[in-house]
Formats: sequence, structure tokens, C-alpha cells
Amino acid sequence: MVMVKRRTQTQNFLPPYCLSILPLDPGESECCPVTTALGKGDNNYPIKRAARSLISLLLPFSGIPLFPYRQDQRYVSMRVDFTVGVFRPQIGFPFGSKVRDFLYFTDNGQIIFPPSEFDIFFYPNPPPRGFTANYSLATVAAFWDDADFSSGRGEIYYQEYNTFYGEKNTFLKEVESQILKSTGIQYEARWTLKITWVKAPPYPAQRISGDNTFQTILTTDGSRSFALILYQNGGMQWAVPPPSAADVLIGFSSGDGFFFNDPLTSMSPEEKYRPDRVKGSETGYRGFQIYKLQREWEIRPNYRLKCLQWLKQNSMSGWNWNLFCPCSWQQGLWDLRFQPIRTGWTNRRKLCSFSSWRGSVCCVYGNWGELRGGWSVRNPWDFDQEEEAQDWCCRWNDKPFLCYLYQQKRPPVSCIGYRPPRPAWMFGDPHITTLDGANYTFNGLGDFKLVQAQDGNSSFLLHGRTGKMESAQATKFVAFAARYQSKLVNNTVYWFLEPNDTIQVQLNKQNVTFTTHINFSEGKIYNSSGVLLIQNGSLISANFDGTVVVSVQALTNILQAVISLPEEYQNHTEGLLGVWNNNIFDDFKMPNGSSIPYNSSEKEFFHYGMTWDVSGKSLFDNKHDNLSSNFTPIFLYELTNKPLYKNWTFLCNNSEQCLYDALVTGNLSIGKTTSTIARNFRSMNGTLNQFPPLIDGETLIHAYMGKTQRLIYRSNDPGAIFHLSQNSSDIIFMGNGTLLWTPQSFDPFNLELLVRNAEGLSSVLQPETVLCNCSNENQCNYSDSSRLHNSSLQVAACKCNQETFGLFCERRLDHCVERCYPGVPCDPIKGCDACPKNMTGDGRHCLTSLGLSFHICCETLECPRGHCYNDGKCFVSSTCQVTCLCPPAFVDDRCYIAGNSFTPTMLTDVPLRIIQLFLSENEMATPEDVNATVSTMCPDSGQGCSGWKAHLENTSPRKWNVTAEFQYLPGGSVIDFLNNRLVEAVREHLWKWDTLSGISNPRKNVSFFPVTAKDIIDVKLLEVNDLKKYFICNDTYPGYHLVYNDKTGFSCVSPCSESYCKHGGLCQHLPSGPKCRQCKQIYTKQAI
Repeated sequence: MVMVKRRTQTQNFLPPYCLSILPLDPGESECCPVTTALGKGDNNYPIKRAARSLISLLLPFSGIPLFPYRQDQRYVSMRVDFTVGVFRPQIGFPFGSKVRDFLYFTDNGQIIFPPSEFDIFFYPNPPPRGFTANYSLATVAAFWDDADFSSGRGEIYYQEYNTFYGEKNTFLKEVESQILKSTGIQYEARWTLKITWVKAPPYPAQRISGDNTFQTILTTDGSRSFALILYQNGGMQWAVPPPSAADVLIGFSSGDGFFFNDPLTSMSPEEKYRPDRVKGSETGYRGFQIYKLQREWEIRPNYRLKCLQWLKQNSMSGWNWNLFCPCSWQQGLWDLRFQPIRTGWTNRRKLCSFSSWRGSVCCVYGNWGELRGGWSVRNPWDFDQEEEAQDWCCRWNDKPFLCYLYQQKRPPVSCIGYRPPRPAWMFGDPHITTLDGANYTFNGLGDFKLVQAQDGNSSFLLHGRTGKMESAQATKFVAFAARYQSKLVNNTVYWFLEPNDTIQVQLNKQNVTFTTHINFSEGKIYNSSGVLLIQNGSLISANFDGTVVVSVQALTNILQAVISLPEEYQNHTEGLLGVWNNNIFDDFKMPNGSSIPYNSSEKEFFHYGMTWDVSGKSLFDNKHDNLSSNFTPIFLYELTNKPLYKNWTFLCNNSEQCLYDALVTGNLSIGKTTSTIARNFRSMNGTLNQFPPLIDGETLIHAYMGKTQRLIYRSNDPGAIFHLSQNSSDIIFMGNGTLLWTPQSFDPFNLELLVRNAEGLSSVLQPETVLCNCSNENQCNYSDSSRLHNSSLQVAACKCNQETFGLFCERRLDHCVERCYPGVPCDPIKGCDACPKNMTGDGRHCLTSLGLSFHICCETLECPRGHCYNDGKCFVSSTCQVTCLCPPAFVDDRCYIAGNSFTPTMLTDVPLRIIQLFLSENEMATPEDVNATVSTMCPDSGQGCSGWKAHLENTSPRKWNVTAEFQYLPGGSVIDFLNNRLVEAVREHLWKWDTLSGISNPRKNVSFFPVTAKDIIDVKLLEVNDLKKYFICNDTYPGYHLVYNDKTGFSCVSPCSESYCKHGGLCQHLPSGPKCRQCKQIYTKQAI
């Protein structure tokens, strides 16, 4: 059985872990750890949590305690109305059908999601009929009624948790567990805000006693959102007003038609003003409600979160080593380093390179062959994942800043530095085109060095084997062997001619079997470390690490080959393919260093070629068959007397290569094939070196609604024609490159400017477009924008002045923005009229006379002298009981027994955290402007601004050297933020910084260019151990000591919070220090 002791007096605060369903003996001021016959408990949280779970099972309709909050951020304001925040979740907060970017909470027990960060109001009076479908302000009402903290009673605690990357503490795990129990939904919190209103007094606090203590947890996984509301058992003590004034509201409205009024709202005042006594419909526990803040069809993926998680998990791309995209699809098809790839669900044209040591590049092209974008990837098989990450960060979320962060990790690959590879060909009865473009015929018989090349990273060697033509005194290529070596790979590929124009391929002397692959639109592949082999009919290519490509094809029982070398090998080649230095006059250099002229005779070329004979020491292991040491081919001049010479000269279009092959074999089709191959090679070489026109002009366009923006775009090709890829009713783009944009609406569009030359080659420019619709143009904050519906159109934020508010600063502030008490008329100039009959107040805050007279009796009572210890503040409660408001360290009703943790005292000489920034701007700002701007800036550490001072040194025009100083504070995550996250926060903050508008001199809204890590230098940083001596625990009893946590900062902690008492003893921190006393057992042996 469970034995529950009763107590005669309700205490206002129990330690955060105490079970509110377990009252204590008279005089007890602490709850005890759970003790059973199987083992005695201690103060460890897991045991308390187990006790919570066990008792919740035994008493399913009981209450549960508030989550611990004393270590959270504390907020105290002696005002009738106030707000706290604004909070800006990076992933947004899904609520109803929208993702909200801002939220704040008020003293009046509600959390509000305003349309802009300038719509911050108190709203002390809930709508009298509750939430309706027409209620347009997104709100969660935990206990929405008119509170008043002006008397100094009451305080608020809050804490924000960013857990985008999976890190969780005990509190968040408990939140997830409660959601699973109550809704059946497996849930992971990614952003959470905990708010605790502690002893919140009603209006007017000076004349009415009684207070409420309750808690709200807003949490989201990025797609689903929940509100958990907990009311402290016995902690909801506001006096119950008459039915006519009982307007408290509990529930929520998403502001777009989804709302819920808790059934409490329709109950009697006695019930709805005591929500701690009512069972939650979802949870089954008294004083505990869980609300789902979306309908099922409103749940969508959160691409902001996906992007942030990807950014956390992926480092900077260090793979792309001076590799660029071909400037057109046509150019890329002839660049053998790139292969057409089919990935994802789209049919976009893609070309990808392959490399194990310098990374790969994938390039996307449009319908006109124009380059639309390129990305570095580890290998093309990862392209789907890379493209998906880019979609998350740059297309499918509405925050351009995330795309900027993505591009820091994956810089876009363009074609600005693209250099086509240098090809060389070997075809027919061997005709050779060197790397410099010289042509000659060589009919040697044997194994020959075609090319040997090397640079600092790799080396390449290509050997070719020739055999006799079946019916002619000539030769042909029958095999090739290529070896590529680097620090990471060493591969040799062999091609052997087989009957019926087939090729046998070996990799490192092992036969290769090709297979189909889903990502390759054509052919089959064999993928191995450092080499990719691709088979497309009788054409088989070897791509060596994205650097060298050799393609071999069997036609008319002859092997034809083309080799593609990177420019790194220039000036480092030798062999039959010549000396690559863009000079054909020295191509024919022999191994001994001597050369023959480029216009030598056929015989001279034959003798030159034989100097590169490597028979017996080649890459081929087997000896050459039918090798004759005295083989001499027939030359073209010896064939001129043949009867078909003149006729075939005409049919070959005077091509000596075609004519030779036709005459020597007696087969015109072989000559025609040779002619076709030569023509293809010339086409390849021409296309590789043919670039589309460039387009130059603004890549970022700012526009104001209804105002025409005129821009001029130019091309390096004077004959090129401009046009839009998609028409827009607001945009005119003329053929000469003049663009006129007169925005009339926020209809999304994609602005793509195309330029096309006479050869049919195109380029595209995709400017970012930012449109402002603020009520005044000087309120436009173009550096803070949101993308519309995956389009290129962004909406600029507005920076309202002190007289306007609204999404576009379109509304003017007046006395009626804050709603008057229900039924009270409002004049925009004079404000609220008088309160209704039988009520007193200022028209916005009203109280029934009956309710006021009901509490006058308590006002005559006085606190006994010395009732509260240790500077506790004494007051009389609504039930005429004497109550103490204690400093944070104390746990009992009279501020005598300590045990809670509290924030230490900070000494006056705490050193500053100092960084140096190098800023630049293009607004011709004065030193006064820059100083005024940076002095009002501070990245959000979750604590507000710790302090910022700027010292300027104008190093050159529009460049500034700023020293920023931040004050270390003991509480919260300030220290961790300043030491570990400050630099990144400054970078992000400067990217989207802009201040409130308004007339000021000097001005405070200088927009700086984004900064990188190298623009921020650490000047002074103190580690935790160095900071300890600047914080002391001298405000309470001896025994308290400093403890540091990166989430909560420095705290003064009592030994009672650290299992000071063993064997179930109860710890009490008294003036002399911590003391233990035996704790009574909650469970008996008979109950086990």
C-alpha cells in the first residue's frame, strides 16, 4: 500500500523534483527521496523520475510536478504589463499551416507569434468569447488573464533549447516521453522553450493578493509542434471573480483558422480558475495539458532543419582541385573527363567528372545547353545526396542565409576557369594527330611509346601495339596499354582487338565484366578505385581518376583511340604524340633529343616513329606476334599509279588519310571510315574550344513595389541576343540586354536571363530579386529577406519606426492597438473609455467592485515582525495567510532553509571577451555612422546583449577595423557562447543585420558585407578555470560552492543538491551548513 502523509499548510514552493501529490507532515519543508524495502533512495534525478513514473501509474488522475526551472533565465519586472523576447527559432516554429519566425510571451500568461518583430504588444484582456476561426493573432494561452507584477511580487523563468543535432538533457527526454505517452507520437525535440510564471499576481497586485504558478513548454521537431501546460498543484490561487468578469482563456489559435478552447473555458469560474484540479483530456493527469498545434494535413518537412543538420555534419569541400564545369552541354560531351549521368527524379542534363584525390564535379545544363550550376562532390554516386542538400538549403526553404552557409561548405562551381583538355588521335592505317595538332602517318610494326607525361601529382604512360593489315603492306593498332600512377592509385588498362569489332579489356591483367548502372544513361560500367571503365557499344573508355581519359573503339577491324590529357601535363610529354607546348614545329622530338621538321616526308616520319619502339620492354607482357625487324610499309606516293587513284581522290575529298587507307587496302569504305573519324576529331577539337557568350550585369536586384527598376546587361559577343527563359508580366527584357522591372504583386517567378549567339550556344544568369513593399521605401531592409515558394523572388523585411508596425509597417500605432477591456469603447487619440458599470480601472485594466471589496479585509492584516528571514519579503495572501517571497536559495515558506542553487555575485573587475572585426561597406559611411551602428549590435547569445563597445580605425575607404568587447556574465550560457560560439554568431548576425529605421544622426543602420572567419580575430578569451575567481557565493549560508555547466553557467550549489545525505537522509541547508535528518519511509515492506 502507499502511505501518504497529510500536511496542514500548503507551501508555495517545493524543490523542482518534488511530487506535488505527496503532502508532508506538519513542519516539513522538503520532500523526501523515495525509499523502498528493496533499497533506499538518494537525491539523484533518475530515482526521482522513477518515483514520478511509479506514482503516476498508481494514481493516474493525479497531478505531476512542474519541470525544474530555478536554473533557467530569471526575469523580474515591476510593471503592470510587460513582454519578454523576441525569440527567433532558426528552424521556425510550425503552428497551424504556417512556420512562425518570431514569438514572445507576456506577463499575462500567453505566448504570441506576431507577424513581424515590431508587433509586440501586451494584450492583457483575452477575447470574451474565446478563440474563434476569425482570430488572426497566433497565440498559445496557458492562463490568459490580466496579471500585474508592479508590486514586486512574482517572477518569470524561461529557457530556450536548440537541439537541432540530437543533443538532449533529462528535461527534454522527459518532454518527449510525455508526448509519446499522451499522443502515441514518437517525437524528437529540436527546438524548445520552457516558460514558468512563478507566483504571478492578479491585477491590481497592490490591492489583491493571491498568485498563480504554472508552466508552458513549447516544443517542435521542425514538422510537428506541441504545447505542454502544467499548473502547480495548489499553486493556482487567484481569487475567483464573478461570472461576468471570469474571462480567463486557456487554449490556442494558429491565427489561420485552427483553434482550440480548452473545455475549462466553458466551466464555472470556480473550476476554470483552478486548472490544477482538472484532469487533462490528453494526459489523464490533473493540471497537465498537451495540445497538438497542427492538423495532420498541415505537417510538412522542415527544410531549414534539414539544412542546418547537413551543415553540421559536413565539412568544407576540399576536394575540388581547380576543376570547373564545361561552359555548355555541347562542350562537355566532348570533354572525355565528364560523363552523362542520370540521377534523381528529374530529367535535367548532368555531366560528372570522376576523381579519387581531387574530388568530382557534377554540372547541370538546361534545354539550350546552357550551364545552370555545378557542385563539388566526393564522387558522382553521391550527387543525389548533394543535390538534395542543396535543395534543402537553397531551394526549398525560405531563408537565403542558409544558402549562403551552404555555399561556404560547397562553393558553386562555374566555368569561369574552365580549360578544355588537349586531345590526340590515333586511327586508320595508323594516322596520328599530336597533342599540338600536327598530323602524320606512321606504319611501324611493333610496340611503341605513344605518350609519357607527368606532373607533381601523377604520371601517365600509353603504349600502342600495331599489327599487319590482312591484305596490305601497312599496319594498324591492335592493342593499347595505359598506366596511370599517383600517390593513391596505380592502374593499368589493356585493350585488345578481337574479331567482329569487339574489344577485350583487362584492368591490372584481370578481365573486366561490364554491368549496367542506374546512374548512367548510356552503356555499361566497371568501377574500381581510381579508374572508371565505360562501355558504349564498341567504344570502351578508361577515365583515370578524372585526369586522363583514353577511349578506344573497334571499327572495320581496326582500333581507333583518342586520348585526353589535362593542362597540368603541358610541357611534360614525350612519344609519338609529340611535345605538347602549343608549338607544332618541335613535336617530332626523338628519344635522343634531336627532332625532324613537322613537314617531313613519309619515310622520314617512319624512321622517326621507329625510334619510339619499345618492343620487348613495353607494358604488354606477351611478345608481339609476326614481328619483322625489316618491315617497311608502302607509302602514299607509291600508290599514285593505281587505276583508282584519281577517282578515289575525288571521293575522299582530297583527304590523304582517306585515300591512303582506301588504296592500300583496296577498300573505299575503310578510307571513308577514316575520313569520318578525322572529321569527328576536328569537330571535337572545335567544339571543345568553342565557348558560349558571357552575360555580365547585376546579380542582385533590389526593387520597390510599383517603382520601375532599369538595368543593363551586356555580353562579350556583340551579336548575341538576350531573352527571358520564362515570361513575367512585371518584367520586360529587351534583345539588347535592357531589363525593366515594375513589380506590381508578390506573384513568385524565376528570373533567368539567357544570351544566345549565332552558333546556338547559350549562357544563363539567374539574378536574385528582392522586392520591398514597406509603407516607406526607407524602411526596406534588403539584407533580411525571405524567399517565396522556391522561386527567385525574395521579400525584403521592413524596419518599422516607433510610430508604425505590421508586416510592412503599414499600421500606425495608436491607443487602441492594445485592446481595451471587453465592452469598453476606444478612441485612437484619447484611448480607452471608462470601465463598465460596477467595475473600476483605467478602461484597459478593469476589476469588479465586488471582487475588490471581497479582498479589502485582507488588506487590514499586517505581517508579524521578523516573520521572513534572510531578506524575504512578507505579504498577505488572498486567503489572508501570511506568506514570504524568498530569495532563490531558500526552499521553505519563511526563507530559513536553503538548498536551491542561485546565480553567484559577480565582482566588478571581470575581464572582457574581446574580438577584432574587419568590416567593409559601400555606403560611404562616416566613422560616426559605423560607431553608432556597431555599438547597437550584439549577436543573440540567448541572454540578451552582454555588452559591446567599438573602437574604430579607418584603415582604408569603406573598410573598418572594429574592436568588440563583451561582458562575461555568470548565469545561463553566456560564457559558453562567448568562448565557443561567438565568432560564428557574429558572422551570421552581420549577414542579416539591420537596425530600426528612423531619423538619427549619426545613423545606426549601416549594412556591412558578410564576414568570413578570417575577418574575425580573437584578442582576449578567458577559460572557465580563469573566470572562477571573479564570481563568489557570499549571499547565503556557508557550504555553497561554484559549479559550472555550459548551459547554465556558474551556479552557487548547495551540497544538498549533490547527494550530501546518504541512506535516504533528508538534507537541509541551515545557517550553520548542510545537515541530514532521517527521512520517513513512503513505502512499507508490506507494500512491496
